[in-house]
Amino acid sequence: MKIKVLSPGLLASIQDSGRPARHSDGIPPGGAADTLSHRLANFLAGNDAGAATIEMAGGIFSASAEQSGWLACVGGAMFLDDKAIPGNRSVFVPAGTKIKIGPSSSGNYAYLAIPGGWDVPEVLGSRSTCLVAGFGGLQGRGLRKGDVLQSTYSSDDPKSSDEYNECLPKIMHWFISGQIFSVPASENTIRVLPGPESGWWPAEDEQRFFETDFIVSKNRDRMGVRLEGASVPSAKRSAMLSTAVMPGTVQIPPGGRPIALLADAQTTGGYPRIAQVIAVDMPLLAQIPTGQSIRFQKVTLEDAERLYFERENLLRKIQLALQFKLHEHGIR
Repeated sequence: MKIKVLSPGLLASIQDSGRPARHSDGIPPGGAADTLSHRLANFLAGNDAGAATIEMAGGIFSASAEQSGWLACVGGAMFLDDKAIPGNRSVFVPAGTKIKIGPSSSGNYAYLAIPGGWDVPEVLGSRSTCLVAGFGGLQGRGLRKGDVLQSTYSSDDPKSSDEYNECLPKIMHWFISGQIFSVPASENTIRVLPGPESGWWPAEDEQRFFETDFIVSKNRDRMGVRLEGASVPSAKRSAMLSTAVMPGTVQIPPGGRPIALLADAQTTGGYPRIAQVIAVDMPLLAQIPTGQSIRFQKVTLEDAERLYFERENLLRKIQLALQFKLHEHGIR
Protein backbone atom coordinates (compact mmCIF):
# COMPACT_ATOMS: atom_id res chain seq x y z
CA MET A 1 0.00 0.00 0.00
CA LYS A 2 1.05 3.61 -0.60
CA ILE A 3 -0.34 6.92 0.71
CA LYS A 4 0.30 10.58 -0.12
CA VAL A 5 0.15 13.07 2.74
CA LEU A 6 -2.33 15.90 2.15
CA SER A 7 -1.92 17.49 5.59
CA PRO A 8 0.25 16.34 8.53
CA GLY A 9 -1.86 18.13 11.14
CA LEU A 10 0.16 19.83 13.87
CA LEU A 11 2.89 17.19 13.82
CA ALA A 12 3.15 13.73 12.29
CA SER A 13 6.32 11.66 12.26
CA ILE A 14 7.52 8.11 11.73
CA GLN A 15 8.20 6.31 15.01
CA ASP A 16 9.00 2.79 16.15
CA SER A 17 10.54 1.37 19.33
CA GLY A 18 13.33 3.94 19.29
CA ARG A 19 17.04 3.65 20.05
CA PRO A 20 17.30 2.76 23.77
CA ALA A 21 20.69 1.08 23.26
CA ARG A 22 22.18 4.39 22.08
CA HIS A 23 21.59 6.30 25.30
CA SER A 24 25.25 6.02 26.29
CA ASP A 25 26.19 7.66 22.97
CA GLY A 26 24.19 10.76 23.86
CA ILE A 27 21.30 9.86 21.54
CA PRO A 28 17.75 10.21 22.94
CA PRO A 29 15.87 6.89 23.17
CA GLY A 30 13.02 8.35 21.11
CA GLY A 31 10.40 6.11 19.55
CA ALA A 32 6.66 6.31 20.07
CA ALA A 33 5.54 8.64 22.87
CA ASP A 34 2.71 6.24 23.72
CA THR A 35 4.29 2.82 23.28
CA LEU A 36 1.06 1.06 24.23
CA SER A 37 -1.05 2.59 21.43
CA HIS A 38 1.85 2.19 19.00
CA ARG A 39 2.18 -1.51 19.77
CA LEU A 40 -1.56 -2.08 19.63
CA ALA A 41 -1.80 -0.44 16.20
CA ASN A 42 0.97 -2.73 15.01
CA PHE A 43 -0.76 -5.81 16.39
CA LEU A 44 -3.94 -4.82 14.56
CA ALA A 45 -1.93 -4.60 11.35
CA GLY A 46 -0.35 -8.01 11.96
CA ASN A 47 3.08 -6.58 12.77
CA ASP A 48 5.57 -7.13 15.52
CA ALA A 49 5.64 -4.40 18.15
CA GLY A 50 8.67 -2.66 16.67
CA ALA A 51 7.36 -1.89 13.17
CA ALA A 52 7.28 1.79 12.16
CA THR A 53 3.98 3.65 12.56
CA ILE A 54 2.91 7.21 11.83
CA GLU A 55 2.58 9.12 15.11
CA MET A 56 0.10 12.01 14.91
CA ALA A 57 0.24 14.72 17.58
CA GLY A 58 -2.69 17.09 17.22
CA GLY A 59 -4.60 18.63 14.36
CA ILE A 60 -6.13 16.64 11.50
CA PHE A 61 -3.93 14.30 9.52
CA SER A 62 -5.15 13.58 6.00
CA ALA A 63 -3.81 11.51 3.12
CA SER A 64 -4.92 9.87 -0.10
CA ALA A 65 -4.53 6.16 -0.78
CA GLU A 66 -2.31 5.89 -3.85
CA GLN A 67 -2.55 2.08 -3.68
CA SER A 68 -5.09 -0.07 -1.88
CA GLY A 69 -4.24 -1.95 1.29
CA TRP A 70 -4.89 -2.40 5.00
CA LEU A 71 -4.52 0.25 7.71
CA ALA A 72 -5.02 0.24 11.47
CA CYS A 73 -5.50 3.35 13.61
CA VAL A 74 -5.38 3.59 17.41
CA GLY A 75 -5.95 6.74 19.45
CA GLY A 76 -7.67 8.93 16.86
CA ALA A 77 -10.97 9.33 15.00
CA MET A 78 -10.58 7.81 11.53
CA PHE A 79 -12.64 8.70 8.43
CA LEU A 80 -12.50 7.17 4.96
CA ASP A 81 -14.07 9.48 2.34
CA ASP A 82 -15.73 11.28 5.30
CA LYS A 83 -17.28 8.02 6.59
CA ALA A 84 -16.47 7.41 10.25
CA ILE A 85 -14.62 4.16 10.91
CA PRO A 86 -14.92 2.54 14.36
CA GLY A 87 -11.63 2.61 16.18
CA ASN A 88 -9.24 -0.16 17.13
CA ARG A 89 -9.49 -2.33 14.04
CA SER A 90 -7.89 -3.05 10.68
CA VAL A 91 -9.71 -1.72 7.65
CA PHE A 92 -9.19 -2.26 3.92
CA VAL A 93 -8.67 1.05 2.09
CA PRO A 94 -9.25 1.07 -1.69
CA ALA A 95 -7.00 3.16 -3.93
CA GLY A 96 -8.26 6.72 -4.31
CA THR A 97 -9.78 6.86 -0.82
CA LYS A 98 -9.24 10.01 1.24
CA ILE A 99 -8.02 9.15 4.74
CA LYS A 100 -8.59 11.58 7.59
CA ILE A 101 -7.60 11.10 11.23
CA GLY A 102 -8.69 13.60 13.84
CA PRO A 103 -7.42 13.99 17.40
CA SER A 104 -8.92 12.22 20.37
CA SER A 105 -10.44 14.31 23.15
CA SER A 106 -8.81 12.01 25.71
CA GLY A 107 -5.22 11.99 24.46
CA ASN A 108 -2.42 13.67 22.53
CA TYR A 109 -1.14 10.94 20.21
CA ALA A 110 -2.65 8.62 17.61
CA TYR A 111 -0.91 5.92 15.58
CA LEU A 112 -1.45 4.69 12.02
CA ALA A 113 -0.01 1.27 11.21
CA ILE A 114 0.29 -0.65 7.96
CA PRO A 115 1.13 -4.34 7.43
CA GLY A 116 4.90 -4.57 7.28
CA GLY A 117 5.40 -1.11 8.77
CA TRP A 118 6.15 2.16 6.96
CA ASP A 119 9.18 1.89 4.71
CA VAL A 120 11.81 4.47 5.64
CA PRO A 121 15.57 3.87 6.02
CA GLU A 122 16.94 2.50 9.26
CA VAL A 123 19.38 4.82 11.01
CA LEU A 124 21.32 3.46 13.98
CA GLY A 125 19.03 0.44 14.13
CA SER A 126 15.71 2.32 14.11
CA ARG A 127 13.27 3.96 11.71
CA SER A 128 12.19 6.49 14.37
CA THR A 129 12.44 10.20 13.66
CA CYS A 130 14.79 11.99 16.06
CA LEU A 131 13.27 15.44 15.67
CA VAL A 132 15.68 17.17 18.06
CA ALA A 133 18.73 16.02 16.06
CA GLY A 134 17.14 15.85 12.61
CA PHE A 135 17.81 12.27 11.58
CA GLY A 136 15.86 9.04 11.09
CA GLY A 137 12.30 8.68 9.87
CA LEU A 138 11.69 10.57 6.65
CA GLN A 139 14.72 12.83 6.22
CA GLY A 140 14.87 13.48 9.95
CA ARG A 141 11.77 15.67 10.01
CA GLY A 142 8.05 15.68 10.56
CA LEU A 143 5.86 14.69 7.63
CA ARG A 144 4.83 17.35 5.10
CA LYS A 145 2.18 17.79 2.47
CA GLY A 146 3.15 15.80 -0.62
CA ASP A 147 5.20 13.15 1.18
CA VAL A 148 4.61 9.65 -0.19
CA LEU A 149 4.88 6.67 2.14
CA GLN A 150 4.46 2.99 1.52
CA SER A 151 4.62 -0.33 3.28
CA THR A 152 7.71 -2.49 3.33
CA TYR A 153 5.57 -4.79 1.18
CA SER A 154 2.35 -4.31 -0.75
CA SER A 155 -0.94 -6.18 -0.93
CA ASP A 156 -4.06 -5.29 -2.87
CA ASP A 157 -6.14 -8.25 -1.73
CA PRO A 158 -9.55 -6.85 -0.64
CA LYS A 159 -10.70 -9.94 1.25
CA SER A 160 -13.71 -9.37 3.44
CA SER A 161 -12.98 -8.51 7.05
CA ASP A 162 -16.58 -8.25 8.31
CA GLU A 163 -16.35 -11.26 10.65
CA TYR A 164 -12.88 -10.20 11.75
CA ASN A 165 -14.07 -6.70 12.61
CA GLU A 166 -17.06 -8.10 14.49
CA CYS A 167 -14.73 -10.01 16.81
CA LEU A 168 -12.40 -7.06 17.41
CA PRO A 169 -14.56 -5.20 19.95
CA LYS A 170 -14.55 -8.34 22.12
CA ILE A 171 -10.77 -8.69 21.87
CA MET A 172 -10.26 -4.98 22.48
CA HIS A 173 -12.55 -5.01 25.52
CA TRP A 174 -9.96 -7.13 27.31
CA PHE A 175 -7.42 -4.44 26.53
CA ILE A 176 -9.48 -1.33 27.26
CA SER A 177 -11.09 -2.59 30.46
CA GLY A 178 -7.61 -2.77 31.93
CA GLN A 179 -8.51 -4.99 34.86
CA ILE A 180 -5.20 -6.84 34.68
CA PHE A 181 -3.28 -3.56 34.57
CA SER A 182 -4.13 -2.75 38.21
CA VAL A 183 -4.91 0.84 37.20
CA PRO A 184 -4.90 3.34 40.10
CA ALA A 185 -8.20 4.66 41.42
CA SER A 186 -7.64 7.96 39.60
CA GLU A 187 -6.93 7.63 35.88
CA ASN A 188 -4.55 10.59 36.07
CA THR A 189 -2.47 9.10 38.86
CA ILE A 190 1.04 8.35 37.68
CA ARG A 191 2.95 5.72 39.62
CA VAL A 192 6.62 6.39 40.31
CA LEU A 193 9.70 5.07 42.04
CA PRO A 194 11.75 7.40 44.27
CA GLY A 195 14.31 9.35 42.24
CA PRO A 196 18.05 9.25 43.01
CA GLU A 197 17.88 12.67 44.71
CA SER A 198 14.55 12.17 46.49
CA GLY A 199 16.42 12.18 49.80
CA TRP A 200 17.44 15.79 49.20
CA TRP A 201 13.98 16.89 50.37
CA PRO A 202 12.82 16.70 53.98
CA ALA A 203 10.36 13.84 54.48
CA GLU A 204 7.41 16.22 54.87
CA ASP A 205 8.24 18.05 51.62
CA GLU A 206 8.64 14.81 49.71
CA GLN A 207 5.27 13.66 51.08
CA ARG A 208 3.73 16.96 49.97
CA PHE A 209 4.99 16.26 46.44
CA PHE A 210 2.94 13.05 46.40
CA GLU A 211 -0.14 14.76 47.82
CA THR A 212 -0.14 17.65 45.34
CA ASP A 213 -2.31 17.89 42.22
CA PHE A 214 -0.27 19.40 39.40
CA ILE A 215 -1.66 20.76 36.12
CA VAL A 216 -0.35 19.58 32.76
CA SER A 217 1.03 22.67 31.04
CA LYS A 218 0.66 23.58 27.37
CA ASN A 219 4.46 23.88 27.49
CA ARG A 220 4.99 20.31 26.34
CA ASP A 221 6.47 18.34 23.46
CA ARG A 222 8.01 14.95 22.81
CA MET A 223 10.93 15.83 25.11
CA GLY A 224 8.81 16.43 28.19
CA VAL A 225 5.98 18.21 29.90
CA ARG A 226 6.16 20.97 32.49
CA LEU A 227 3.70 20.73 35.36
CA GLU A 228 2.04 23.83 36.81
CA GLY A 229 -0.47 24.84 39.46
CA ALA A 230 1.85 24.14 42.38
CA SER A 231 5.54 24.23 43.12
CA VAL A 232 7.78 21.90 45.08
CA PRO A 233 9.77 23.39 48.00
CA SER A 234 13.48 23.75 47.40
CA ALA A 235 15.64 20.74 48.11
CA LYS A 236 18.32 20.81 50.81
CA ARG A 237 20.78 20.94 47.94
CA SER A 238 20.14 22.52 44.58
CA ALA A 239 23.47 22.47 42.72
CA MET A 240 24.48 19.23 41.05
CA LEU A 241 26.53 18.07 38.11
CA SER A 242 24.68 16.98 35.00
CA THR A 243 23.83 13.32 35.31
CA ALA A 244 21.84 10.66 33.48
CA VAL A 245 18.13 11.16 32.84
CA MET A 246 15.70 9.13 30.78
CA PRO A 247 12.04 9.09 29.71
CA GLY A 248 9.94 9.18 32.88
CA THR A 249 12.47 11.10 34.99
CA VAL A 250 10.75 13.82 37.05
CA GLN A 251 13.10 16.75 37.66
CA ILE A 252 12.64 19.75 39.92
CA PRO A 253 14.23 22.93 38.48
CA PRO A 254 14.96 25.98 40.67
CA GLY A 255 11.42 27.38 40.22
CA GLY A 256 9.94 24.26 41.81
CA ARG A 257 7.70 23.33 38.85
CA PRO A 258 8.27 19.65 38.03
CA ILE A 259 9.31 18.56 34.53
CA ALA A 260 8.41 15.01 33.50
CA LEU A 261 10.55 13.77 30.61
CA LEU A 262 9.09 11.90 27.63
CA ALA A 263 10.38 9.83 24.69
CA ASP A 264 12.79 12.40 23.23
CA ALA A 265 14.32 13.26 26.62
CA GLN A 266 17.89 14.49 26.63
CA THR A 267 20.40 11.99 27.99
CA THR A 268 21.72 14.16 30.84
CA GLY A 269 20.26 16.86 33.06
CA GLY A 270 21.33 19.07 35.93
CA TYR A 271 18.15 19.24 38.05
CA PRO A 272 17.47 16.98 41.06
CA ARG A 273 15.50 13.86 40.13
CA ILE A 274 12.71 13.43 42.67
CA ALA A 275 10.93 10.51 40.99
CA GLN A 276 10.97 8.07 38.06
CA VAL A 277 7.72 7.11 36.31
CA ILE A 278 7.32 3.33 36.05
CA ALA A 279 7.23 1.78 32.58
CA VAL A 280 3.54 0.85 32.52
CA ASP A 281 2.46 4.44 33.22
CA MET A 282 4.62 6.15 30.60
CA PRO A 283 1.85 5.92 27.94
CA LEU A 284 -0.59 7.55 30.36
CA LEU A 285 1.88 10.35 31.11
CA ALA A 286 2.27 11.03 27.38
CA GLN A 287 -1.48 11.04 26.72
CA ILE A 288 -2.84 13.16 29.61
CA PRO A 289 -4.35 16.22 27.90
CA THR A 290 -3.13 19.74 28.58
CA GLY A 291 -4.98 21.41 31.44
CA GLN A 292 -5.84 18.23 33.31
CA SER A 293 -4.58 17.48 36.79
CA ILE A 294 -1.99 14.88 37.59
CA ARG A 295 -0.82 13.32 40.84
CA PHE A 296 2.12 11.02 41.57
CA GLN A 297 1.86 7.84 43.63
CA LYS A 298 4.92 6.11 45.07
CA VAL A 299 5.17 2.36 44.51
CA THR A 300 7.86 -0.22 45.21
CA LEU A 301 10.24 -1.74 42.69
CA GLU A 302 8.44 -5.05 43.21
CA ASP A 303 5.12 -3.38 42.30
CA ALA A 304 6.66 -1.84 39.18
CA GLU A 305 8.03 -5.20 38.04
CA ARG A 306 4.76 -7.02 38.70
CA LEU A 307 2.72 -4.44 36.81
CA TYR A 308 5.15 -4.56 33.90
CA PHE A 309 4.98 -8.34 33.54
CA GLU A 310 1.19 -8.31 33.90
CA ARG A 311 0.92 -5.83 31.05
CA GLU A 312 3.36 -7.72 28.84
CA ASN A 313 1.49 -10.98 29.39
CA LEU A 314 -1.80 -9.33 28.46
CA LEU A 315 -0.34 -7.72 25.35
CA ARG A 316 1.08 -11.07 24.27
CA LYS A 317 -2.38 -12.63 24.57
CA ILE A 318 -3.88 -9.81 22.52
CA GLN A 319 -1.16 -10.12 19.88
CA LEU A 320 -1.67 -13.86 19.53
CA ALA A 321 -5.47 -13.49 19.33
CA LEU A 322 -5.19 -10.83 16.63
CA GLN A 323 -2.59 -12.80 14.68
CA PHE A 324 -4.95 -15.79 14.63
CA LYS A 325 -7.86 -13.72 13.33
CA LEU A 326 -5.74 -11.89 10.78
CA HIS A 327 -4.44 -15.18 9.42
CA GLU A 328 -7.88 -16.76 9.50
CA HIS A 329 -9.30 -14.00 7.31
CA GLY A 330 -6.35 -13.77 4.98
CA ILE A 331 -5.21 -10.31 6.09
CA ARG A 332 -1.76 -11.57 7.06
